Amino acid sequence: MKVWLDVITPKQARLMAAISSFLNKEYLITVKGLRESVSLLRDLGVKHKVVGRYAIGGLKDKLLSYAERVELLLDTVLEFDPDVLISFSSPEAVRVAFGLSIKTLTLNDTPHSYHVARLTFPLSWKIVHPEAVPENEMIRLGASKDSLVPYAGVDEVAWVKDYVLSTSPVNREFKVFIRPEESGASYLLGRRRSIALELVETVLEMGAEVIVKPRYESQVEELTRMRAFRDGKLVVLRDAVDTLDLFSKISLVITGGGTMAREAALLGTPSISVFPLDVKLHVNEYLRERGFPTWRAKKLEEAKRLVTDILRDPDSFVVDTRDMLLALEDPRDVIASVLGEIND
Repeated sequence: MKVWLDVITPKQARLMAAISSFLNKEYLITVKGLRESVSLLRDLGVKHKVVGRYAIGGLKDKLLSYAERVELLLDTVLEFDPDVLISFSSPEAVRVAFGLSIKTLTLNDTPHSYHVARLTFPLSWKIVHPEAVPENEMIRLGASKDSLVPYAGVDEVAWVKDYVLSTSPVNREFKVFIRPEESGASYLLGRRRSIALELVETVLEMGAEVIVKPRYESQVEELTRMRAFRDGKLVVLRDAVDTLDLFSKISLVITGGGTMAREAALLGTPSISVFPLDVKLHVNEYLRERGFPTWRAKKLEEAKRLVTDILRDPDSFVVDTRDMLLALEDPRDVIASVLGEIND
């Protein structure tokens, strides 16, 4: 069996790298030209092919980049001739696979990402999703009931579990990692200023060092003008970062999304998601209910209170998650089982 995996975001780079190493099959990884995703695959030592560009402009530019990438992927995929596509709701890849009668295995844990779900769910052979995401939400977005494959875990287990079980806990440094919201995503276009970045001053006031991984050059310019940057109390990361190593050594992770919050929580590091949409983050709540140290703040003042409370005594919020991780299902096992249906 030949497997094609497609990558768009850094999370997907981590996920598809973990899946590919687990497959023991011939595979091809294509990646959309987002610098962070490409850099991460390179740093992980995973062979890949860059196909298409990542549009951060308006709707017209996103549509044009979609059309361009469909054409580019077509040539690549025809040459590789895969039996199945694995993607995290990649609109271009799913469309190409459907057009070429290639079975499509779609992963998804973000029903709030309405546009990509509507473009991929109806065309997917199987949709692997955390059981935390209600079945009716997936069906409402176009999934057929027969296509749904729920599992008792979260995507991030695929690359965090092995790391946690193979390393020993270390003393934490009084540092806080901050990642802004993905304002270029279709579901956040036109949103206001980043709550995550507004927390930089709160963290500095608590005496912690701040590490920020910006998403856009405008954010880099804003941060490097700050006095804390000149004083060495604010570090701005421009390149891809090994989040597993970093998050396991610091006091707190603040993110405008959900992935890094879950990643940190699985490592036992307190995390706060300031995701700005008024929707449930089902998978984050799923982990919180099972004792993993992750919180959600929808408003700036709420986030400031959480940050202050945690940084007063950060070690008391750290959790040993080794046994908890073993209780979660690994999506790689689920994928292997689904692929076995093709052989059968």
